[in-house]
Amino acid sequence: MKAGIKTLADEIRKSIRPPEIMPTNKDPVAGAKGAGKEGKGIRKELEIINLIRAFDCSGNTHMLHPRLNKRTVQLLNRLKLASGLDMNRVIAFALHRLFEQHPEIKKFIKTSLENFEL
Repeated sequence: MKAGIKTLADEIRKSIRPPEIMPTNKDPVAGAKGAGKEGKGIRKELEIINLIRAFDCSGNTHMLHPRLNKRTVQLLNRLKLASGLDMNRVIAFALHRLFEQHPEIKKFIKTSLENFEL
């Protein structure tokens, strides 16, 4: 049996976090057809949040220490409070998508390493 250790901060975050938002057809903004710009924006936000939640980073064994500016850290902390998404999960998801959407980066790395002389 796996026991989880929760800190007081985790308990407080859980208690103040809004419930998971799932759009329904009854929701006038998120589910309505022709809801306009706001409805489309909310659906897109929920789609991205659900993609990040579904991203499996359980097999990740390497720890990175990215250097982020203060504003980005504040935004990621607010995202965690609002949605429960951990900063590490968001960063891992973003990097995975970057390499997935821009395979030319992988090609550049491969070419550079082939031309590298010791």
